[in-house]
Amino acid sequence: MNHFFWLESKEYRVGLREVAKGEFEVTVGDARYRVLVESPCPGELLLNIDGRIYNVIVNSNTISQFVYINGRQFRFEKRSALKVLKEEKGRPRRRDVKISMPGRVVDVLASQGDTVREGQPVLVVEAMKMQNELKSPQAGRVSRICFKPGEYVDAGAVLFTVE
Repeated sequence: MNHFFWLESKEYRVGLREVAKGEFEVTVGDARYRVLVESPCPGELLLNIDGRIYNVIVNSNTISQFVYINGRQFRFEKRSALKVLKEEKGRPRRRDVKISMPGRVVDVLASQGDTVREGQPVLVVEAMKMQNELKSPQAGRVSRICFKPGEYVDAGAVLFTVE
């Protein structure tokens, strides 16, 4: 299972796989670690990472997690992908909107050339018997709509582009 964390505006992808009870394989980037975990009390962990012992205390709130590792404090932010995209500096002006699973286009709510606001629904797609509105990720002009109502789309297909 992969987890994403942001520390000082840098994203970290951490893979976590339980190998045995109390033993995990952890990957951070290309590095791989064998970690033995003990929890003497709620919110506290003792980690044995490749023979080195770390005392970890975790305090969480709705905005962030404070993690104390051998007395050093780290603040990890909890941010949605949308918030991260909004905060990016120099983000591209052209944004392709893709679908993550196969489905069928039910309705097209905007036309090529239309001006849309951020969060405005542009397409309705049915996937797994549920209809989902796909919204514009930014304010701009719809420069391309790739499918018509009734057409089927594959996972990863670009549905529309906003500039």
